[in-house]
Amino acid sequence: MKIKFKDLVILVFFALLGLGIWYKLEYPRFAFIDLSFDKGQALMASENYLKEKGVDPGKFSRAIVFDDDEKFNRYFQHSVGLEKEQEFIQEHDFDLFSWLVRFFKESQKEEYLVYVSPRSGEVIRSVHLIEDTEARIDLGKSAAKAKAESFLKAAFGIDLENYVSHEEKVKRYENRVEYLFSWEKKDVYVPWRGDQGGAKLLTEVVVSGDEVREFRKNKIHLPDKFSRYVERQFVLGEYLYSLFYIILFLMLAWSISIVLRERNNVVPRMTRKWFYYVAGFLFIFNTAYFFNNLQNIFINYPTSSHLSSFVGLAFTRWLLNTGFLVVGFIMPGIAGEVLCKEVFADKKYISFFFYAKTSFLNRRLAYSILLGYIIWIIALGLQAAVFYGGQKFLGVWREWHTMTNFSSAYIPLLSAFVIGIRASLNEEINFRLFGIPLAKKYLKNSILAVLLTSLIWGMGHTMYAIFPVWFRIIEVSLIGIFYGFMFMRFGIIPLIIAHYLFDVFWCSAAFLLGHYKGHLLYTSIGLLCLPLALAVAAYLLNRTQKEKPLENLLTKAQAYNLNVLAAFVVSKKAQGYSRELIYEELINNNWDRLLVDLALKEAYK
Repeated sequence: MKIKFKDLVILVFFALLGLGIWYKLEYPRFAFIDLSFDKGQALMASENYLKEKGVDPGKFSRAIVFDDDEKFNRYFQHSVGLEKEQEFIQEHDFDLFSWLVRFFKESQKEEYLVYVSPRSGEVIRSVHLIEDTEARIDLGKSAAKAKAESFLKAAFGIDLENYVSHEEKVKRYENRVEYLFSWEKKDVYVPWRGDQGGAKLLTEVVVSGDEVREFRKNKIHLPDKFSRYVERQFVLGEYLYSLFYIILFLMLAWSISIVLRERNNVVPRMTRKWFYYVAGFLFIFNTAYFFNNLQNIFINYPTSSHLSSFVGLAFTRWLLNTGFLVVGFIMPGIAGEVLCKEVFADKKYISFFFYAKTSFLNRRLAYSILLGYIIWIIALGLQAAVFYGGQKFLGVWREWHTMTNFSSAYIPLLSAFVIGIRASLNEEINFRLFGIPLAKKYLKNSILAVLLTSLIWGMGHTMYAIFPVWFRIIEVSLIGIFYGFMFMRFGIIPLIIAHYLFDVFWCSAAFLLGHYKGHLLYTSIGLLCLPLALAVAAYLLNRTQKEKPLENLLTKAQAYNLNVLAAFVVSKKAQGYSRELIYEELINNNWDRLLVDLALKEAYK
């Protein structure tokens, strides 16, 4: 679609403003991230570490995922803010991120967990799990402590003169004794709300026999009151998300009833193939997403069961969720087309129906995609401003959820694409194409319709990434309000593009903006350019934008009904009924709106 020059100038202005706001407020969050060591290098470092211990890594299955210290991140963002968190990381050589490599054997307890720093390639934490009944020599507490101290000095150059003893534990098993020692770094204390405790920086070692069975270079010890506060946030998020899920289920049921009632009418018949094809696309790629992220399955595999059974159960659950995803796309999509034709009859390009009568690959699509890029940048600026206020005045903190999702996959490009395309299609179809016209039909007010659907959409994002959870509703709802008015002004396609770009950007921002050199940088850029490539293709191909006469698209049954309607309208007109009264009578008797329009057009031409 072409937009007016005045509208374009205004949107470009806000896009430039949004870009400036985002760069000022958000870019520093990524600039300190150092991801110099990639997945392959981390796997090699972990294997070399095991070989140095005399362990053959070839005898183990392995899984590797990207991990972050979410407890540290939550506490420091909330208590002292992002800048102080980054200063702490640099001052104390703390690793916020790590590659977690798991070496395991099916149906056996023994395994190794090796954590590798993505900025230095150093092994910063290791855990060796063994059977409780395994026998080992007892060094005695003094010798075990000396072993732990010499290990920390040799491995990390830690001078324990800068630490004080924090905890010493003795744990007796049936055939061995293990010793845990932890030291607290001096002059490191970050308080939580005055006298409610504070965070301490520890280093920790577990000695079992003559082996350092477990160690952790840096461990943050959090006050109990903060941990309980976080638990309450998760409980509240679960309640809100459960409420959202009930509303989403009711919306799906409502959309099914609309589709069943209107299934033989023109709009559903002409648009359903589009939704079927896209749903099939979603099903295939969502299934591919499961296999692409098997590393996350393997990392959580309990070795007490068979691996095939665990993976099979996970896949069965994923297929059920994918089925719900597909149905939750098709039904609201078709119902949304029906409602848009009814509620927004004067907005020609708001849905996919116009493209079903012409073609997709034309310059209208190209303009819509370019508009999507502008809306995306404005949304980034809006989000940055909202976060700034939240962090400065309301104690808001964020986690690195999307970054870990993107990094752990076999093919990060595929996972980031699926995350972006799945969320953009499903959420924009449900809450914009279907939700807004549905709400407007009954509320009789566009502003209230946008506000209500945005609030519901915000509730659906309360389970992750942004805390406290009530702020997540505010943040997403504000973006939803912006998206809602853009939808009513410019249609659904720019919103799908903007939403896709928004999610893909957050999946890959660390690789685009942090210290990283490698293929993920280029694939991230490629993902963000995919819609642009489609726009170029649509612009060059520029297939017909001329609408096919609706009369030529009718089935035999619909053509027959049109003749019946035309005769009825002519007779009512002859009896003195107005066009408006005839229209109202036919609609109240559930006649297809498009057929009614055609019959009235013919009678009153």
